[in-house]
Amino acid sequence: MRDIIEEYAEKRAQMAVAKAEREIVIKLSCKGMSIEEIASILEITEAHVRELADKKIA
Repeated sequence: MRDIIEEYAEKRAQMAVAKAEREIVIKLSCKGMSIEEIASILEITEAHVRELADKKIA
């Protein structure tokens, strides 16, 4: 049972991180920051930044 709880907590934490990253990407891109700059700041790939930016439209 403990494993299930730990897996659930880990999944929720990952979802929270993804949501925060998406919000940051959207805010920075709206301020005119380039994909390269955002990727550098967040230390993620440019492809991941593009993927997160595309989700703002969906």
